[in-house]
Amino acid sequence: MTEKKVLFLDMDGTTLNDQHEIPEDNLSAIKAASEAGHDVVITTGRPEASARNLMKKYRLDQAGCRYIIANNGGTILDYRTGEILFSTGLPLPWVRDLVEEARRQDVFIQTYAGDKVVAEKENEGLDYYAKKNGMERLVVPDIMAVLEREPGKVLLIDMHDRSRLEKYKDSMEEWGRDKVEMYFSSREFLEVVPKGINKGNAVRAYCDMFHIPAANTVAAGDEQNDLPMILAAGVGCAAANAVDEVKAGADYITENDNNHSAVAEIIKKFMLS
Repeated sequence: MTEKKVLFLDMDGTTLNDQHEIPEDNLSAIKAASEAGHDVVITTGRPEASARNLMKKYRLDQAGCRYIIANNGGTILDYRTGEILFSTGLPLPWVRDLVEEARRQDVFIQTYAGDKVVAEKENEGLDYYAKKNGMERLVVPDIMAVLEREPGKVLLIDMHDRSRLEKYKDSMEEWGRDKVEMYFSSREFLEVVPKGINKGNAVRAYCDMFHIPAANTVAAGDEQNDLPMILAAGVGCAAANAVDEVKAGADYITENDNNHSAVAEIIKKFMLS
């Protein structure tokens, strides 16, 4: 019998192509891996609601996927039963600090209330994000007034000038040293999550929950927020379109990019060979 392996799979820029669709070869390979007795875990920076939408839209559950890691590792859930296996969030006073600094620098910031994206103004980044993630948006005068629970993350967006996000990140470094992690999930998106929350620690937590040896794990990604899981997995894979930092940390770089079924290449090489 083939020894069980687990593939931790980033979505945007890795499994999805640039049109935010899953190439058919990728979907077929995911199904083949599941049928061979392996687990494929959707591991995304997206919030829980968007991750659930991905599973439904692309029929990933029908391809054998069951577990989701969302919020860059802040949430682990069983899609089949709805059970939340792990969840953490940003304390509301910290969210207020992040929002107030974004206001001062006039940087767009959003967070989440239930299944909605919450922001204080209309923005092309908000339009792009809400459409891409299939989420309803709520624009209010004060983000803090509508938050009843700790959100999994906040997200800062600039569609044209990454340097503004880098300036914000640098300005909050001292404040956030013992509070939060801040990293990019794309050129346009700066993620802020609780300290210690990243995809790498989520991989370790999942393996502990299900008694999976680290040597039996594979991870695939393309962006800065994927690097911790690529380093944590037994085999860390970077898509050909990955940023240089991720490629430098990977054990394997695909020949194909996300538009040409990089994930199918990884599955065939490390899960089905």
